[in-house]
Amino acid sequence: MRYPDSHKARTRQRIVAMAALRFRAEGLASVGIANLMADLGLTHGGFYAHFDSKEQLVAAACGEALRQQNRQWLQKLDETAPGSCLDAVATDYLSPAHRDLPDSGCALAALGDELARQSAAVRQSITMELQALLDTLEQARQRDGRNGEALTDLALMVGSLALARLVDDPALSLRLLQQARDRLVAGQ
Repeated sequence: MRYPDSHKARTRQRIVAMAALRFRAEGLASVGIANLMADLGLTHGGFYAHFDSKEQLVAAACGEALRQQNRQWLQKLDETAPGSCLDAVATDYLSPAHRDLPDSGCALAALGDELARQSAAVRQSITMELQALLDTLEQARQRDGRNGEALTDLALMVGSLALARLVDDPALSLRLLQQARDRLVAGQ
């Protein structure tokens, strides 16, 4: 049976979306290609019609996860009046809901340490998407009439979220999120 031309692209996107979710939830090393494909009702061998290696999938899936994060931030900017854009982004990002759902959240906070150990090709893909996130944070700063560094904002947000996820003290976790948000909102 011959599939329509769009079938391969849709199947590839399904693989990327599931991998993005599973990588963030379980970690890169914990997700095997055979299990990932089985979860999608596809064969292990079918993977190679879309990707040459797991490395290619990691780059595609993590890149997509970061693009998804950036789309959320851009939507926040569209919905928010100038003067409170960075606050809106920070409030959403540094929330208990985001902390508690790493599988659909920021890939940098969920996988940063693992991504740092990946190949140059994967890190290049991540760097490109990280730059897009920085550009969006810079837009938020400009719309708010703020000076400062978007790079510092991103580092504070990602680091605080990662720490809030790893501690076993709920009060400390909330303080990490709240103090980072307060610093971003108050900072100029």
